[in-house]
Amino acid sequence: MTDHSADHLPPDRCPGLLRPHLAADGALVRVRAPGGRLPDGGLRLLSTAARTFADGDVHLTSRGNLQVRGVTVDGCGGVPDGLVESVAAAGFLPSATHERVRNIVASPLSGLSGGLADVRPIVAALDEALCADPMLADLPGRFLFGIDDGRGDISGLRCDLSAVALDDGRARIVIGALSGPVVPLNGVADALIDSARRFLQVRATQWHVRKLPDEGRELGGGAQLPPPDPHPMPYGVLDTAVSVLVPLGILSPEMVAVLPDRGVIVTPWRGLVLPAGTDPEVLAAAGFALTADSPWSRVTACTGSPGCSLARSDTREVARRTVAGPAPSRHVHIVGCERACGAPHFPHTLVVARSPM
Repeated sequence: MTDHSADHLPPDRCPGLLRPHLAADGALVRVRAPGGRLPDGGLRLLSTAARTFADGDVHLTSRGNLQVRGVTVDGCGGVPDGLVESVAAAGFLPSATHERVRNIVASPLSGLSGGLADVRPIVAALDEALCADPMLADLPGRFLFGIDDGRGDISGLRCDLSAVALDDGRARIVIGALSGPVVPLNGVADALIDSARRFLQVRATQWHVRKLPDEGRELGGGAQLPPPDPHPMPYGVLDTAVSVLVPLGILSPEMVAVLPDRGVIVTPWRGLVLPAGTDPEVLAAAGFALTADSPWSRVTACTGSPGCSLARSDTREVARRTVAGPAPSRHVHIVGCERACGAPHFPHTLVVARSPM
């Protein structure tokens, strides 16, 4: 989730492999999972590290990544060596130079259910090509790649550069919100890498393609694309997987303990896709939501206090009370200040909770 209470430490001060962000409850460390796909056993190992070095929970982000909070940093701003070693042992650090730019979201059910093409090989190829290009280590840490398998779920996430499958052999490149060329599926990774290089050449101080003076036409973008139709994530037992929502995006150690070691996928909507056969009753008892009509599908919150120094309330407690009351008729996002961190890009009601809880 976006957290403006967390600021980068100066990169020239003891730059570590995991660059922490400072927050009121300690530092937070983000761990990338391109396409949301986790290494086998990786989540369990990261949960163990969170109990040792952080607040004990693993937090899901709106980019399908993971983070741990409440990390104590040394006087130079570095995270404990043991945390870095644990994250590396879990399989999350294939590159010492490109870790913070491996931001790739992809249709989480691709290759499992629906979609026009299996985009999992594209995610792997893009991540490999990204890490292999020294120039691209200079991409802004908020730069986002997206791979949509044609169902339209990733298209609404405001990616900087993305590809949308048109059928099982072709995809359209999307540059910000502009239409790009149609390329073969096996050429998507190269096309996105080429566009990312051009972005670095023209970006000046801009972080995102849409913020360029010509909104991405500098990179070959053409016509403005219409806003995509919403594509809600399905929840529950599906034909080939089990899809669950993680309330507030917080995975407690008890929740991690009931998850399988293999085949776990993090979604950009703070949920998980799990292998078929995962017991839904066990998941529900651990606190996961498995139905689209769960109140948790319509209630989100920023970090709030005490994690954010700007927040004037415990937003998560407000969210829990909201869920316990009458079900809201539309999505509600609860924030602790006017910055409205983590607000979704679709219609919602914004609630600023001002009073300390």
